[in-house]
Amino acid sequence: MEKVKDLLFDLGLNRLETDVYLFLLTNSPTTAYGIGKGISKPTANIYKAIDSLSSKGAVVVEDNKSKICKAVAPDEFIAQYQKNLLSKTEAAKELLSNLKPQPSDERSYTIDSVPLVFERFEQMMARCKTIAVVDAFPLALQRVVGAIEDASRRGVSVFVEAYSKIEIEGADVALVPVGDKALDHWQSQQLNLVIDGEEHLISLMDNDLKKVKHAIWSNNTYMSCMLHAGFMREQTLMKIMQAENKPNFERKVRAILRKQKFFYNSEIPGFSKLNRL
Repeated sequence: MEKVKDLLFDLGLNRLETDVYLFLLTNSPTTAYGIGKGISKPTANIYKAIDSLSSKGAVVVEDNKSKICKAVAPDEFIAQYQKNLLSKTEAAKELLSNLKPQPSDERSYTIDSVPLVFERFEQMMARCKTIAVVDAFPLALQRVVGAIEDASRRGVSVFVEAYSKIEIEGADVALVPVGDKALDHWQSQQLNLVIDGEEHLISLMDNDLKKVKHAIWSNNTYMSCMLHAGFMREQTLMKIMQAENKPNFERKVRAILRKQKFFYNSEIPGFSKLNRL
């Protein structure tokens, strides 16, 4: 019940409105007096809560002096609330997009919101032009598979370091041979991304994906290039470790090295940008 109350509170209902709505769901129809008695709150406050809930589409009130109230079914209430919220967010997005953006800078910024971590990842993948390098633990990686596959379909080369078996259409996946040990050691969910050697997101969240332990985003070109190089070399090492003790090891290693994209054999936008400075 406390979890339900917290969710309704997050949707914009205050604590009293939440208590009134939940009471009405199992005690409708009821008068304001009956509600107040049922949740031990003053009737005057209940009337205010009912008026607010009515305007939010959570309750309906009988059209007479008795003011008998009935809760709107959760599916109907949430559906209309969702449509209303979507309409408002779309309008806000359109208006805000017309504002003049601030000039880009190369500072590093801390992110404290888990939803923002995932949204930033998806937005970065959407604007990636050439190459993306991902290093992610299983639960976090599952959340962003769609964004990775969308980028691959646009022709972006995506290299993923994974810690458990996973299939991602269009991506080059390097499986960490000791992934289970890494997961056991960290007891967290990592989600790292570098795009085009120009922009990076480094994040570590708890295992429930509810709290950010550490997250940094930056479009510092030099730092992004260095992270790109480091992640690519680590993925190369993981692939070589996978090939160890298998037939034709030397031939497989040569093939791995030819396929990997490094600064010396590929066009990485960030590296080209650095050379023009």
